[in-house]
Amino acid sequence: MGVFNSQSRKLVKDLEKEVGKGLFDHWTYTRHNALETICLTALGVDFTDTNLNSQYVEATEQILGTIVERFMKFWWHSPYTFAWSKLKKKQDALLKTLHNMSYTVLQKRKSEFNGNICAERSIIPGTKFKAFMDLLLELSVEKGVFNDREIREHVDTMIVGGHDTSANVLMFTMILLGSHPEAQEKVYAEIQEVLGGDRDVEKTDLSKMVYLEAVLKESMRVFTIVPVLARKLDKDVKLKNYTLSAGRTCFLFVFGLHKHPVWGPDVNEFKPERWLEPGRLPDNPNAFAAFSVGRRQCIGKAYALMSMKTTLAHLIRSYRIKADHTKVRLKIDVMLKPDSGHCVSIERRT
Repeated sequence: MGVFNSQSRKLVKDLEKEVGKGLFDHWTYTRHNALETICLTALGVDFTDTNLNSQYVEATEQILGTIVERFMKFWWHSPYTFAWSKLKKKQDALLKTLHNMSYTVLQKRKSEFNGNICAERSIIPGTKFKAFMDLLLELSVEKGVFNDREIREHVDTMIVGGHDTSANVLMFTMILLGSHPEAQEKVYAEIQEVLGGDRDVEKTDLSKMVYLEAVLKESMRVFTIVPVLARKLDKDVKLKNYTLSAGRTCFLFVFGLHKHPVWGPDVNEFKPERWLEPGRLPDNPNAFAAFSVGRRQCIGKAYALMSMKTTLAHLIRSYRIKADHTKVRLKIDVMLKPDSGHCVSIERRT
């Protein structure tokens, strides 16, 4: 929680320059902060302020885009034609940057572990934690669970996939709260009741932020960050009128699932209260798939909720947000992103 609190306070401080200046692009701030946070918790490396590695940031921002670009051009689906493309060279360069960072950190951690000095870190004063890479390394050395390549791939996946999703959820949630002042004030009242003054958020506080969690879930339903999921079928799946054969790849349109009539007549409205009344939710829990479903659901679900609830608690406690969600225009690639109309304005709470 120490890292989440310190990074949340840093985001609050970074946003101070925008107070009272009208609309601004807050997405830039949430992306940058989320990447710093996940690099701290996954790698145990402090990339904040002037120490931020610009090449690494650029690589994490662009790598998913290369996947989408290849998917949209059928002639590059074949590995033989793709191998000769400029996009393949770009993708390889981005992957090299990502892998070099995680590999360098991994070798340093292994050296420390072999010297019996791999312990809890205190990168940020007053906070101690074990980075995700260190935990995987312990499993590797003590139980032989992972090799170096697997550790690196797990960490890279967490960083590339994790920071963008959390940043986008925060960005859209701020827009929705800015467009629904009554919901924003309910969040503020709950935060004041749970936290009181200006103290940090503790782990035990998170379960008490019931309305805030409802807001986050409703935000992820209205703006589905990962709009499409893919699964390779390991057995035949019988549907009403046909059968999906084993070995096929099946795509689930989560964006449409979250707008299905099973959510009720107010399916297109932002209604956090639906999550507080079980009778208003669909009977099938898989109707909500923001973190995917089944055995391969998001491994960072708990991490993401803890991080986002902490960040929003600090933000709403400090600022009053104004926005208009009806002006947001969307674009879809691997993740749902705004094309325009997503800016907000903030005022300091007194």
